[in-house]
Order: sequence, then structure tokens, then C-alpha cells
Amino acid sequence: MKDYEKELINLIPEDMVYEKQTLSNDFIFGKTMQNKELCVELITMLTGNEIDDSVTINNQKPVKITSDSKGVRYDVYVEDLKNSYDAEMQNYNSLNDLPRRSRYYQGLMDLNLLESGKSYKQLKDSYIIFICTYDPFGKSLCCYEFENTCINDTNLALEDGRTILMFNTKGTIVNVSNEIKEFLDYIETKTATNDFLSKLDNEVEKVKQNKEWRIEYMKTWIRDMDIREDGYADGLAEGLELGKQSGEDKLGKLICKLIEAGCDQDEIMRVSTDSEYRQEKFKEYEI
Repeated sequence: MKDYEKELINLIPEDMVYEKQTLSNDFIFGKTMQNKELCVELITMLTGNEIDDSVTINNQKPVKITSDSKGVRYDVYVEDLKNSYDAEMQNYNSLNDLPRRSRYYQGLMDLNLLESGKSYKQLKDSYIIFICTYDPFGKSLCCYEFENTCINDTNLALEDGRTILMFNTKGTIVNVSNEIKEFLDYIETKTATNDFLSKLDNEVEKVKQNKEWRIEYMKTWIRDMDIREDGYADGLAEGLELGKQSGEDKLGKLICKLIEAGCDQDEIMRVSTDSEYRQEKFKEYEI
């Protein structure tokens, strides 16, 4: 092992070391899905769609429409002639922002797909897929599937081609196929119970043995951590100053809670500047 690799390892918490990661890690998930056969089989299983031969696969695909807009990085982006898919591995519930995150991801996907001058009819059907290692809605379902329907007549579907699938590895109400349930269980137990999961597990091990990806993972983790820490420091300083001025000495405690929950700078800035939202968060965190 080279000296600079040792230095990188020393900066990473023990539980985040590359060799200890599993498919639930978004980096490992993205690299594993570079195996076209496995990726196509997984997307087919999760959506029930057949993927045609024109399929293209990108992992950690960055999308940003304007220089000052918030960009995203899709874990796995798959596209064929008919459909586009974004598959995300989700390990924490950042103050239940998943619904609005799915909305934003969906919007960016459409903007990225439709070229100038093209008809809206040419938009492909799209699927946002979140594989959550927690229950995003607390209803114990293995899968929460959303499409747009009329609230006045639930039999009337908008048919805009958008589908959002949120899978729950902690689910106990099995509303998915046996294959999907075994996949969700595999993420929890790391135990392969069928041929597909055995192939998936073997691919995960290959990814973890790739030295170049190992270095990429460490650099990516440290880069992202630096970004988060810079954002937290700025947000914390502004928040504490606002708390002092307004007499809300508990604001600092709230911001610390947000940082511990893995919230980004936007969330911290919002509680610092939006008093109504701040009061909601005080109640949520029982401060």
C-alpha cells in the first residue's frame, strides 16, 4: 500500500473503510451496476419492464442545468428507447426530504432528456427508484409506488409517464414479488438466496478488490465530507449569530442536531432564516 493511500485511510472512519462496504453503499452500488447484465436484470425485476438492446448505463452521473442551480449525481442512470431510470441507494432519512428530492430528480431528468425544439410527446416514461435501508413512510410496506392521479376521481390517472418507486428493506408487509423481497433481504443480511443474488454478491466482491475504485472511493468520500463540513461551518456560524440576536439560544442545539442527522447546508440555512420552519423543527427534535 502506498503512503498516500495510508494517509487517506487514516482520514476515513473505520465503519466507512472501503473493504467493509456492501451493496447498500451508494458508491459500491453504482460500481456494481456497471455490470450491464446485472443492472438490466435488477431494473427489470424492480419495475417489471423489459429493457431493450439500446440500453445505456451511467453510474454516478452528474446533472446540472445551470451554473447556479443545485446539481444532482444519480447513483445509476439507465436509458433505453422507451424509458429512463434513476436508481438510488438511500441510507438515511434527511428530515423526510425524499418526496421533494424525487420531484427534483424527476424534473432534472426530463430537462436532460428533452432537447430544444422537441415535442413533449417525445419525453420517455421515467422511473425514479429509491432503495431505502429505512422505512420512508412508516407504513411497513416493502414498496411504496406513486403515480399521479386525480384527487377528485382516483380512477382517473394523469398518465404523464412518471413513476416513483420507494423500496423499503425493513418492510414487513410484502407487496412485492418473491424475487424483490429476497433482494431487499439481501441488502439487510448480505446473504444470497438465489442465483441472481449470488452473481450480485460476487460482483460486489470484485468491486471491492478493484484498487483504482478503492482510491476513487476514498477521494470521493473525503471530498464530499469536506463539502459537508464547509457547509455546516458556514450554516452553524450564521445560525448561532441569528440565535444570539433573536434570543433563541436553542437554535445552536437545533443546528447541531441537523448536522448529526446528515442535513445539507440548505437545510441549515433554512432553519436559520425561516422562523416558522424553525419552530416546526424545534417540535420535531423536541428542543
